Amino acid sequence: MAASSYARYAVLAVTTAGIATLLFGATGRRPESPDVERTVAFAPARARDSRALTEEAIRLYAAGQFPRACEKFGRAAADDPESATRRQDVVRCFEGWGWHALREGRPEEAALLFRQGLTETPDDPALLKGLGLAAVHAGRPDDALAPLERAVRAEYDPEVRLLLAHLHDRRDDPTPAIVNLKAVLEREPAHAEARRLLEKVEREQRAEVGFRRDITPRFVVKYPESHDPEARRAIIAQLEAAAERVGLMLSYVPQQRTTVVLYEHPEFRSVTRAHAWTSGLFDGKIRLLVGPVRPPAREIARVVVHEYAHAAIHELSRGRAPRWLHEGLAQVLEGATPDPMLQVPGGLTLAGVEALAGESDALRARTGYDIALWIVSDLLDRGGIEAVRELLERLGAGETMAQAIPRVYGLRTTELELQWRRVLGG
Repeated sequence: MAASSYARYAVLAVTTAGIATLLFGATGRRPESPDVERTVAFAPARARDSRALTEEAIRLYAAGQFPRACEKFGRAAADDPESATRRQDVVRCFEGWGWHALREGRPEEAALLFRQGLTETPDDPALLKGLGLAAVHAGRPDDALAPLERAVRAEYDPEVRLLLAHLHDRRDDPTPAIVNLKAVLEREPAHAEARRLLEKVEREQRAEVGFRRDITPRFVVKYPESHDPEARRAIIAQLEAAAERVGLMLSYVPQQRTTVVLYEHPEFRSVTRAHAWTSGLFDGKIRLLVGPVRPPAREIARVVVHEYAHAAIHELSRGRAPRWLHEGLAQVLEGATPDPMLQVPGGLTLAGVEALAGESDALRARTGYDIALWIVSDLLDRGGIEAVRELLERLGAGETMAQAIPRVYGLRTTELELQWRRVLGG
């Protein structure tokens, strides 16, 4: 079962008065011994040239021609090296270019552009925010911490505080997560998302008092001190096997260790608030219910693979995969096969499957899972695992499902839904 996603991020608006990052070449230099008459004669012409370059740069920027726009802004700044406004124009141009690259799914390019701006204005909070988000989108969340922390020191930004809280929580570091969330609530006591996350982190912290941890190359496993060592070793072995299986099938290599928390029944329900029928959950960490009676090894393996698959799907899609894709693909990766006799009377849509898989009623949720498994299996028949992985990556790059599916499978979502209804409608 999967839950969660990183916070949503708004793209900064860029005005003509402010456009993002550093000068291209060397700044203009005055002659060593300027002639007074030449200085008087050339100053107005230079100012006119600078204004003309700036106006042309603004037109280019508005048309999305960022390289040429930033080059013009750079020349204008070189012609007027004493102007702080001209330098800021260049900085803001690169910033806008960086956000554009990030929206287009090119986080490494965006990071270079944000860094270029930071060489001129090292403490600019917008550039620091952009650099941190670029690191997150590139799958390097640890690299996001330093620039984001510098950004919130420079100015209050609730989105950055929330992102930092999510990052620290996923790193199993609750103290800085709580500090960032309380900083938001001090300014905005009614901030619902910060309140929910704070309550969740504090519940987890209370439930895990006295927990121990084992660290492997791939995992950090947390467990109650009273947990049976033999059972724990079996779960760790299953986790390692799951990582091998999912990594091979999805060509997935995690960027950091995955945190796994083993709970007894009361703590699992208290922390996760999950439906009564669930025994595992991924919300940035894998959380497993382990009771006093050890279930069969096959069942442990199934749950562990399923939840590790959610971690891989989340990372590959940057948290943008819908529930039906999560649950369908996780079941495929655990080895489940669709019911060949499955029938779905009525109008099947992906939105309907999404809602059904999230139902609290176990029978309705099971139906949603069965349909999700059938749909993902059909997608695999159409393009193999490589196509499904491309779909995840396109979602991770910011494409919507309606944009990504035709590019991967050659059919619109509505066309696929129509075909599925014909097969499953009985």
